[in-house]
Amino acid sequence: MNTPNLRTRPMGIVRGMPFEDYLAVDALRASSMRLLARSAWHYKNRVPMKQTRPMLCGSLVHCAQLEPDAMRSRYAFVPDEAPRRPTAAQWGAKNPSPNSVAAMNWWRDFEAECNGRDMVTADEFDITKQQLAAIQAEPYLRDLFANGESELSVFWIDKATGVYCKARPDFMQRTSEGWRVVELKSTADESPDGFARTLSNLGYHRARAHYIDGIEAATGLKVSEYVFAVVSSAPPVLAVPYWLDEEDAQQGADECAELRERFAWCMRENQWPAYGTGPQLVGLKPWAKRNNELEVSFVDD
Repeated sequence: MNTPNLRTRPMGIVRGMPFEDYLAVDALRASSMRLLARSAWHYKNRVPMKQTRPMLCGSLVHCAQLEPDAMRSRYAFVPDEAPRRPTAAQWGAKNPSPNSVAAMNWWRDFEAECNGRDMVTADEFDITKQQLAAIQAEPYLRDLFANGESELSVFWIDKATGVYCKARPDFMQRTSEGWRVVELKSTADESPDGFARTLSNLGYHRARAHYIDGIEAATGLKVSEYVFAVVSSAPPVLAVPYWLDEEDAQQGADECAELRERFAWCMRENQWPAYGTGPQLVGLKPWAKRNNELEVSFVDD
């Protein structure tokens, strides 16, 4: 693979890079690998994801915990005294009531003041404040977040495949033993079983391996610890630190390496297959299969 142009293909750890600039760098990242795991066709035909309210609230707590100075430039906070937002019927009414007119005028003015910033309701901001308090109430996470750097951009070339990669860890702390890395996750169910489902569904085990590979390749230092800082997205709010067990961590590393090999092949051959051609064989998932060893007998009374 050609030597990277550092203006368009930066290398190593980059501090202070705006997120928009990071996104503009054409490199393989963890969230794209989730699509690649589905199929190469889905990766090639990916479209920008529309932001949902849960996604916005997750970004909000990230910003509040990791980049608090950027809160006012990114978000517009609806004041407590704001009138109720008019419904679609009120906006479209031919003869709205005076109260509706006043509310519509207020919201027009407020939206104009937002100037592209994401609008955050008082209830949503209250949840964010509870999340920050929960993180501070967890001694391990409080100490971990007390010293380090957030939102560093990492760029490297995978030695095994020559694929140009990037990552943007939430928080990194350098110690005498190497790097401690923290990923902050807002979720509806922060319990061990609940987060295990989220981790599996969203491929966080692969993202973990991708980030570790990048940090170690870019810095020459080992990642000694990788923590998921998981916090509830609805009351009651609790923050829980999680480590990934060694077996699943190895699976994440194996899957990550396989996906980079797949990506390198697709790039080289300019082919982006989905599931194959013609009919595909499909079957029941293990949990839906009938257990043939189970015998049911009926006994007459």
